[in-house]
Amino acid sequence: IQEVLEQRHDLVVKATHHHSFLQTFIFTPTDWHLLRKCPCPVLLVKEGHWQRGGNIIAAINCSSDDPDQKLLNERITQEGSDIAELLGSNLYLVNTYPGTPVNVAIELPEFDPNAYNEAIRKHHESLLLSHADKFGIGHLWTRVAEGLPEEVLPDMAEELKATLMIMGCVGRTGLSAALLGNTAEHVIDRLSCDILILKPADYSCPVDSRRHQS
Repeated sequence: IQEVLEQRHDLVVKATHHHSFLQTFIFTPTDWHLLRKCPCPVLLVKEGHWQRGGNIIAAINCSSDDPDQKLLNERITQEGSDIAELLGSNLYLVNTYPGTPVNVAIELPEFDPNAYNEAIRKHHESLLLSHADKFGIGHLWTRVAEGLPEEVLPDMAEELKATLMIMGCVGRTGLSAALLGNTAEHVIDRLSCDILILKPADYSCPVDSRRHQS
């Protein structure tokens, strides 16, 4: 991180491997430090090879009204389009959405979870297709799936035989990071393909550069 701050590098590439739950819980792996604190994009590389004509996934969150999240969605999509064009690959836009809250279904007998799920799915599908249209991405290259991102995205990558997944990371630190972790961090260990992590444009690195300190 000091090297990136001082030399203003555009990308950090690092080999990664599976961390057991025990290791991840007790120790914070280097990967996690980089995801949370590195000011430039981080490419975590596993054993596979990128293929010409393969599949790339851009994982976005279309349901958020946060302007920063929308800008991050656009950056993820644009980076994905550029890389896909360079490699002659297919770019899939993927958006996940939460399922029916169990407590609501139990407490309200008249509640129809199927109708609720269908309405939520259509809402997220509409948001994703609208986002795809802005980038000229065909609707056949979009996927909306129910479930937590850390459960859905690895399965989606396996199904599409993706060689790369691109997603955002808000860089959560402190107690919230220890208790909640981060979607990107939860995904990493289950993902068999490489992953490119992008930060929001206004991300502020919590590490002071040595040059600044001196």
